[in-house]
Parts: sequence; C-alpha cells; structure tokens
Amino acid sequence: MTSCFVHPLEAGERTRFVFIGDIMAHKEQIEAARRGVSYDFAPQFRRVAPLFADALAIGNLETVFAGERAVYSGYPTFNTPDELADAIAAAGIRIVTLANNHILDRRERGAARTIDVLDDAGLLWTGLAKNADKINSPLIVEYEGIRVAFLNYTYGANIAPSNAVSRDVFMNVMEDSAIKEGLSRAEAASCDLTVACFHWGNEYQFVPTERSRAVADMCFEGGADIVIGTHPHVLQPIEVRSADDSPRIAAWSLGNFVSNQRTLPRERSVVLAVDVEKSDGIGTRIKHVAIAPTWVSSTRAGGRRKFEVVYAGTGSRFNHAGLPKAEINKARAAGKLVLEFLGASGDPGEDGFYTLWDDASPDVLPVPGRKSPQ
Repeated sequence: MTSCFVHPLEAGERTRFVFIGDIMAHKEQIEAARRGVSYDFAPQFRRVAPLFADALAIGNLETVFAGERAVYSGYPTFNTPDELADAIAAAGIRIVTLANNHILDRRERGAARTIDVLDDAGLLWTGLAKNADKINSPLIVEYEGIRVAFLNYTYGANIAPSNAVSRDVFMNVMEDSAIKEGLSRAEAASCDLTVACFHWGNEYQFVPTERSRAVADMCFEGGADIVIGTHPHVLQPIEVRSADDSPRIAAWSLGNFVSNQRTLPRERSVVLAVDVEKSDGIGTRIKHVAIAPTWVSSTRAGGRRKFEVVYAGTGSRFNHAGLPKAEINKARAAGKLVLEFLGASGDPGEDGFYTLWDDASPDVLPVPGRKSPQ
C-alpha cells in the first residue's frame, strides 16, 4: 500500500481525481526538449498544471525509459530521456499506467528500467509487476482518507514478451480471468473506490468496440466504479451510468494528452475530473463529473519546435500569456468541438472544468452532440 501525504477529509468534504490520456514522446518532442546534453520537458505541461491542483492525477505513459545507450527515439519503438518522468511529476501527475502496447518497445529490460526511473521520480505506477505473484495486483493508494484501487490492463504489446528476459517484468494482459482476479484483490483490500484502466479499442475510431463495452460491464459487475480507456488516440464518449449507491463512469478513450500527432482530431483531449465524497454510514459516492478540454500547440521559434499542452476552454484562470493569438483561437475552436462531442454545456467553473454530471441533478446525463470531435 502506498499513502499520499495529504490531510484526511472532514465530513462532507470532497476530493478530486483527474484522468488524462496518452503521454507520448515522439522524436520531434524529444528534440524540442533538448537543452545541450540534457532535456527539459516541463514546458510541454506547464500551462495546464493548474488543472491538476488539489487532485490526484493519473495518466497513461506511452513510452519507456530504457536509457541513453538504447538510443532515444519516437514512433514506432519509443525510448525517451529520463527527464520526462521528472516533468510529469513536476506537473502534478502522481500515477501512470504502464500496461500498453508500447511498454515492451525496448523489451522487458527497458520496461524494468522504466519502473526504476518512475520510482526515482516519485511517481506511482500500475500495469506491470516485478514478480509473477504480483500480476493482476492493484495499486492501492490512500488519498485524503479514501482508499483507492487502480487496476491496469492492455490488449497486448507491439513486441511479444521474450522468455529469455521474462523474469525482469510481467505485464497485465486484458483477459477476463486476469481482470476478475484483479477486481477480487481490490475487493479483498477493502477499498472505497476501484478504478480500472484499459489500453483497448481501435485506433482513430470515435466509438468503443463491443469488446470494450463487454469488459466495462464485467468490471462494473465486479465492483469497479470508474473505467478509463486509452489507445485509440482520439476522444470517445464519456458515459455516466446512474446507480442507487453511486454512479459509474466509463471514459472509453481520453485521446492524446501530448503527442506530435498533428492531424485532426488527434491533437486534442480532455482532463476528466471526478469528485468523490466519503460519509459515515453512506460510504464513498461520486458527486460530480467534469471535463477540461485541452489542445497541443506546436509552434516554431529560433529554429526550434515548441510543444505545449494548452487549455482549450474559456476559463478565466487560463490566460494563455505569451501564446500567439492564432494558437489561442485554434485551441478554443478545438475545445468547442470537444465540448459538443462529449455533451458538456454551460460555462466552466473557476477551476476551468465544465460539468458533465452532478449529484444535484442525477438524471441529467451527458449526451454527445456529434459523431466525431472533428
């Protein structure tokens, strides 16, 4: 069990969990981060760090830290400088999921070194195991008095595991028996909230597959409260299901949080916020679901590319200082399409998030307004 250093909730107080999509590092992003013999990825996240304030933030790490000797590269076999891990932590992201199709891009030893780098950066992780008996074990986190189980599975990897080095690391694979085992272990740990994260679905498709829907249904039946999807690299709907004890949330795909995939609509995403309240005699209940649209800005100055994840809504806290007006306009145009696609309406709160669902109006559910966020 891992405990975060935060105060426990008082009666009636809420705590926030935020989820982001794929954290990618294409070759162009690596070059943009180069500073002589070192790298600085912090500018890529700095503008949206306020979205993670006073929250436990979780994202999908779609690369590995195999070290400089393994040669840094982007697609199709990723390997990123260790400094990215420090930038992720500095932005306020606390947990990364590792079970995805790129985690074995530099074989098991690269995946094992990735774990070590994340540990050194103070980041928590799930989806891999260092020994066989920990396969399908959830990451248990106590955050502001709420005990949460995080599970993570992938449909597979681009490179098949090698028996020669398979003792270095083990990957959670999206099989029904494995998922049920993980859910059972989460239940045995007496958690208040269970979050199941999956790398699934079809790339560049705007709707979940039947397999994804079946797995999500199985998770909800097995006690999961929130299901988070990644891998398609584009947004898919966010579904809030009413329930007597607490609603259930299925975010089928959160898209690319940061990448060099520039074609529409792969350069846009959302930060999903879930507010939770724990009360004596009632237990833990999801009280509010909201989204903040984001967009990846890519500009060039002095011969160098610059990548920045930019807030794409109209919240006043995000003034986009120093960002070219053309980029601001592109961001807000992208954000408008995202909000329409996901069924958000109204103005954002002071935190920049738009309400999708609230416990005060439990029958008002998000209704996507477009077939795709283009």
